[in-house]
Amino acid sequence: MKRQLLYKFIGNLKCVLFGILVTLRFANLTYAQADTCQNPAPPVITGSAKFICRNESVKLTASGCSGTVVWSNGESGTSIVVKPQQTAKYMAICRARPGCISCFADVWKITVNTPNAPVVASLTKISCADDAVTLIATNCSDIVHWSDQTTGTSWTGKLQQTTTFQATCEQNNCLSNPSVPISVQIATPAKPVLSVSKSDICAGQSIQLIASGCLGTVRWTDGNEELVRTVTPYKTMTYRAVCQIGSCRSDSSESVSVQVRTAGQKVNLATTLSNGCPFQTADLSKAITGKNPVLSDVYQFRMGPSLEAAIVQSPGAVQAGTYYVFGRNTDGCYTDPVAVTVQIIPCQNPIPVCLSNPATVAVRLDSIDWAKGMVRLTAQLGGSASSASWQSDGGGLFTDTGLSARYLLSETDRQLGKIMFTATTPDPDGSGPCVSMSIKQAVMAPSRELIGLSKKVSEPVWLMEGGASLVELTYQLTVANLGTNSLKNVQITDDLDAVFSASGALIRSVNARADSGFVVNPSYTGRGADTTLLSSGNMMAGKQGHVWLTVRLDVSRANTLTFSNKATASGVDVNGGLCRDRSTNGTESDPDLNGNPGDNEEPTLVTLHSLESEEAKTVFIPEGFSPNGDGINDKFVIQRLPVDLTAQIEVYNRWGHLVYRNPNYKNDWDGTINQGVSVNVAKEGLPDGTYYYQIRLSDGREYVRFLTLAR
Repeated sequence: MKRQLLYKFIGNLKCVLFGILVTLRFANLTYAQADTCQNPAPPVITGSAKFICRNESVKLTASGCSGTVVWSNGESGTSIVVKPQQTAKYMAICRARPGCISCFADVWKITVNTPNAPVVASLTKISCADDAVTLIATNCSDIVHWSDQTTGTSWTGKLQQTTTFQATCEQNNCLSNPSVPISVQIATPAKPVLSVSKSDICAGQSIQLIASGCLGTVRWTDGNEELVRTVTPYKTMTYRAVCQIGSCRSDSSESVSVQVRTAGQKVNLATTLSNGCPFQTADLSKAITGKNPVLSDVYQFRMGPSLEAAIVQSPGAVQAGTYYVFGRNTDGCYTDPVAVTVQIIPCQNPIPVCLSNPATVAVRLDSIDWAKGMVRLTAQLGGSASSASWQSDGGGLFTDTGLSARYLLSETDRQLGKIMFTATTPDPDGSGPCVSMSIKQAVMAPSRELIGLSKKVSEPVWLMEGGASLVELTYQLTVANLGTNSLKNVQITDDLDAVFSASGALIRSVNARADSGFVVNPSYTGRGADTTLLSSGNMMAGKQGHVWLTVRLDVSRANTLTFSNKATASGVDVNGGLCRDRSTNGTESDPDLNGNPGDNEEPTLVTLHSLESEEAKTVFIPEGFSPNGDGINDKFVIQRLPVDLTAQIEVYNRWGHLVYRNPNYKNDWDGTINQGVSVNVAKEGLPDGTYYYQIRLSDGREYVRFLTLAR
């Protein structure tokens, strides 16, 4: 019985040992165990250069490794040649066998000194032949090279035909990419087309004159330069205009005429009025002796026989003199004037007119344009007042005075945001009993509303589409209301042609989405006239919203792999004013926190290190990911893996310690640890940094590279 039990125990032990051997055999087929290796020493990296220009090559050599040197760009071998397009850091490890690696070697940093491309602007987009054309290049602190081989921050010359300009920036003997092309068109401006809101009016009625079809400045024959203007003609008038761009003028437009007519009759009036003691004034309305049946009950009293003459300020109390009375019919047309002579019989001890009819003054704010720095006011006089003078407590300048005043703001006025105006009538009798009159009118700056925009780009993703290798870029745009009131009609424009097409890249597709409350323009392409990305939206004060824009590009024929982009946000404030901002890089529209997003305009820059390799046409492994929960690049995703293959993954930190392992990876790693001493800490996330990985596919292919984890 004991022998049978012994045989049974030995048999069971053999099964257990066989199972262990099978398990170990299977484990060796799937993973080499890393905990039994003697970790090699890290290699020592040397290079042929640390500072280069773009497109220059550097040879890197790793010494001190008896195994295989694996570089951070995916290559292996004791030496490699690299051609970074922007400043880059290179690392390496020494691999004795799979799973047995050294610590990371010291970083070899290669600084690419290529400057940013200049920003070229023309003082005019359309010019006449032989006119001087000036272009200005900014964003370059050293030497600007123009496409005609000249140098300097500006280019001036005469053109005979439409010409496209580009410039490059040379700094520390390195040359930038060409600037975005800008064209100067040589053409005679088209003559404007004029129209009038009404061509048959009564004298004194206002009409609108409209000039269209001019891309420059409209110059009317009477000197006015507005596209839409309001005029009040008192006689039949003919209007013409030309279009001027620079010193180049179009032919004169076709004329438009405005026929001005009168009522064709006179008012029945008493032509003489007299008054005597104790009165020293007369009432002009007494001249209207009866009702005029074809006229309305509206009359005007003026100082001269023209409707352009000054209005009598106090018709009920006029002094001796001649005045003119106009009637008006039911169509609004004025009659011919009738002169009324007023005679005043003097008194021996008359009561001063200013006591019986004291002066009055009121002020009307006609318009305020804080952006242009202009305020217009009108003084309305009454009683014996005949004139007014203006003062302000600001530092600006009155350019027009009289009853209508025009005031130009000073910088002090702008900063204070408030001006007090005073209109004063003169003292009519010096040391006598009458006094001057004055009134004050405060003018406040409109509430300052601010909109801010930032723009962040995610890591490029390579894709295969229809046999073509494409790169996908996703931009996150954050628009913020930094003012004190709500904004409406919030819009974002983003010109992709200027960013990509101008550099030879082909835009394959564009997709956009936005937070609720925003409306993405369904016809947005980013090309031509369709550059409005966000067509409308409202924002409360202190709130912000997001728009995500994904662009797929074919860069196989691009003349650069560095793309610089800016977008523009705008909104309408509570006063109907337009506020706007150019985007800055990142997620904060006002990164310096000075309350002014307008002084932050860093472009959003993305550089594609190289075109896609042949290897990546079947499997793409990203250079990194950002598991921060923002919905972008939160998982480490292996793309284009055939469905019949499985992937095994091991990830090591810079000291060669295994921190993550998965024998059947499903693209679900979010940066947490599942190996080592921290494995018992629930969902502990790895710190930001560079990690080494080994990925083995079930068909035998192996990838050993580095990745960047950045939250």
